[in-house]
Amino acid sequence: MRDTETIDIALKASETGHLVLSTVHTTDASRTINRLVSVFPAEEQAMVRMRLADSLKATVSQRLLPRADGKGRTVALEIMIQNKSVEQYIREDRTSEIKDVIEKGRDTYGTQSFDQHLSQLYREGVITLDTARSAATNPADFQRALEFD
Repeated sequence: MRDTETIDIALKASETGHLVLSTVHTTDASRTINRLVSVFPAEEQAMVRMRLADSLKATVSQRLLPRADGKGRTVALEIMIQNKSVEQYIREDRTSEIKDVIEKGRDTYGTQSFDQHLSQLYREGVITLDTARSAATNPADFQRALEFD
């Protein structure tokens, strides 16, 4: 989805009970929401946030990374499932805080941040530490988190 007409049609379909699956070329849930909102004129963005908060059920972001064994690639996923906190953050234009909700909801909602999944893939030996660090949202924070786990 790259233009206001397409996004508006998708939102209308979702609002009328249709299942809408789409792609957006972004790197994570927060950027996906921001991209969808930013396509609209400034005076419409608050309403688009409200519509997204009501309609968006989940985002799945993925990155393909080289496997440690050199045999192809593996996927690292960020999974955001809509809950009351995510809904509120979308409405209030606080999308930068969604990552914290995603990380805290791993056991309850089945959500995970990229960094959580990268850590898991590294610990399982699927990817190397260098690959995990280079794909991390913040490599320094990722390295510190590994030391505390």
